[in-house]
Amino acid sequence: MNLFAENLTLPFIVAGWLLFLGALIWAVKTAPWHKIQGDKGAQHVLLAAVVVVFFAWQLSASLGNGLTFHFLLMTTLTLMFSPQFALLGMSLALIGVTFESGLGWLSFGLNGVLMGVLPVMIATLMLKTSHRFLEQNFFVYVFFNAFLAAAIAVVVSLSVGAWVLWVSEAHTLAVLKQTFIPFIPLMAMPEGFVNGMLMAAMVLLKPQWVSSFNDRTNVKGR
Repeated sequence: MNLFAENLTLPFIVAGWLLFLGALIWAVKTAPWHKIQGDKGAQHVLLAAVVVVFFAWQLSASLGNGLTFHFLLMTTLTLMFSPQFALLGMSLALIGVTFESGLGWLSFGLNGVLMGVLPVMIATLMLKTSHRFLEQNFFVYVFFNAFLAAAIAVVVSLSVGAWVLWVSEAHTLAVLKQTFIPFIPLMAMPEGFVNGMLMAAMVLLKPQWVSSFNDRTNVKGR
């Protein structure tokens, strides 16, 4: 969801910027820059993915009064490029969305947390969980790391966004229960399906583009 600055209170604006900047600094300092340094092909793939995310976030379903739904695609970015590059790519896409949609730059930090930091954290956590507790194969990767992670991420992101709108008094709880909250679980299936299908296609057609996928462990089971 895209939060507008006028719907947010000062504490949420400040907290959003602090959390976002902290995550961004971590991403810049720890990103595996060597993977794209001097590799124009990898740079082009990353930039193309950012453009796809930008257009996906632009194509949102609006319920009015700042209530919107759109695909996040952060699970795909995380699995393809690492959580650090996912956060950096998300930031570039969000700059474009904020400029085009008139969200207001004060809301940039909190939008970055809701649409980027939270989904990336969930995708990363579930990837680590699967490596530790689950068998490494194609189906676990697609259904657990892509489909389920994306479904959980969008539900968490939208739920926290609804809570922010309620606490900020941008909308009453009665309005949110009637016009927004019932649609949150309905977003889980399409978000999971899109990310699952994208990652299945990637690992089958372009596995070299997916940094978190290993042919030997995820396909051959070695």
